[in-house]
Amino acid sequence: MAETEKEGVLQRLLDRIIPRPADFFALLAEQSEMVTETISNLHRYMHGPSAELEELLCQDEHAADTLKVRNIRYLNRAFSTPIDREDIYRAIESLDWIITHCKSTINELLDFGIAPDSHMQAIVEELMQGCEALEQGFRTLSIDPAGAVQGAHDARRAHRHIERLYRRSLAELFQGEVTTEMLKKREIYHHLMDGSRRLHAAANVLHDIIVKLV
Repeated sequence: MAETEKEGVLQRLLDRIIPRPADFFALLAEQSEMVTETISNLHRYMHGPSAELEELLCQDEHAADTLKVRNIRYLNRAFSTPIDREDIYRAIESLDWIITHCKSTINELLDFGIAPDSHMQAIVEELMQGCEALEQGFRTLSIDPAGAVQGAHDARRAHRHIERLYRRSLAELFQGEVTTEMLKKREIYHHLMDGSRRLHAAANVLHDIIVKLV
């Protein structure tokens, strides 16, 4: 048997015993891109609701679930990881939760028969900017960990802005006698705020990863 053929057989044997690790930097970057795409579609919906965007957001959620399951499967099979295993799992979960809250927002808008208002639009605008910053952080994580920290900072700053917008929206909403519509809107604001909290959690995970890499 030729030397190169022997090496090929040995490599295949080693790959079966110790599978080559997935590129977790790329997997997290792809998942963060999915989050940004979903938030962008939610932003479009807030400014022009349509059945087409409702269906698109539903597809986004299914695609995000597929990515989450795939990434966790890779993580479970990995013999070693370039990032702390627990941090990878936390990142996967927090990114997926952002999309889950986006879909919950759409569901409640439809179920409650509520049209998007200026407060929802403002919150989603900040949420989209925060997710774009988060994606940029995850995309540069493998090549420039120190530079990626800006993405984490910008995402957390977006969360702080959303907290202020959320409080302002409630203060303006509950003027006069409480109505059913007020309570419905409060629930939607709350879902968006929960999405922002998940954004903050994902930014914290990104920062934790950076600290361990640099």
